[in-house]
Amino acid sequence: MRICFKPFLIVSVIFLLNSCFDNNSRMNAIGSDQVVLTVNGEKITAKQFDKVLNAKKQLFRVQNFEELKTEELVWIKIRGLNEIIRNTLIAQEIAKENISIEQNVLEDNLRKAREGYLEGAFEKTLDLEGISIADWEKSIEKKLLINELIHQQVNSKVSLSDKELRDYFDKNHNEFHKKEQVKALHIMVESEEEIRDIQKELRSKQKTFPALAMEYSLGPEGAQGGDLGYFEAGQMPEEFDDVFKLKINKVSDIIKTPYGFHLLKVVDKIEERKMDFVESKSRVEKILLQHLQDQAFQKWFLKLKQNAEIEIEYESLEKIN
Repeated sequence: MRICFKPFLIVSVIFLLNSCFDNNSRMNAIGSDQVVLTVNGEKITAKQFDKVLNAKKQLFRVQNFEELKTEELVWIKIRGLNEIIRNTLIAQEIAKENISIEQNVLEDNLRKAREGYLEGAFEKTLDLEGISIADWEKSIEKKLLINELIHQQVNSKVSLSDKELRDYFDKNHNEFHKKEQVKALHIMVESEEEIRDIQKELRSKQKTFPALAMEYSLGPEGAQGGDLGYFEAGQMPEEFDDVFKLKINKVSDIIKTPYGFHLLKVVDKIEERKMDFVESKSRVEKILLQHLQDQAFQKWFLKLKQNAEIEIEYESLEKIN
């Protein structure tokens, strides 16, 4: 059975796949080079489809496709089919529009993606997931190319007026508020003995908290007298949350975290309050732009799909388990 249609209708796919499975379920596997899908003349083989299907298998934690009910397997195949069609159409648009990423931009993104990993840990993580460095680098490049395409074809054409931003804020002003904030000084050392000695020095009042932070703290803010600036609950390690219970100029008990032993001194507090429009404007813009860009992308991609020639070989597709 070979179907060619424009546009691609998901209901038709579900109906046809169900029919295939009901009449002739679990046929023998087909050759890896057998074409199961053609998108604007680009052929997708059983091997390519099987790779996507196995990724879905891992995503949905399916141990064995044979254990699935017919409708469950159809549903997973539909997901895989949609993903391949989407990725193929977008890749074709990238080529058509001559989208490219400069090497220095790619290298910068690769570097940022690896930040935070200890030496050798990143490679070990990829190895455990069965991903080669080359494939990982290609995936980052592909993501950048897609982002650039969407920016050029969709996001750059979406704009907002100040009136739209103001109207949204006026209707939803209760959503925009600043949580309680504290400004604190911080001392971090490696051992409990060290932090207890610092406690004794503080109680003796011979040295100030900032002076002790500059002398002993291992934290990067130690050079600034331990000044962490203002922060909300949840922005620091959860062990620090009790600092919000302290009064101004009070010092915390010893706090232990995986990083070491800590003391915090609250030097200022800002109560929770509602934000005005000027303070909220950037957040409002982000919310509205995301909504409008999502809508614009759906319209753009629907048009792309409606203008595409998509041929699905259902009998071949049904044989892939």
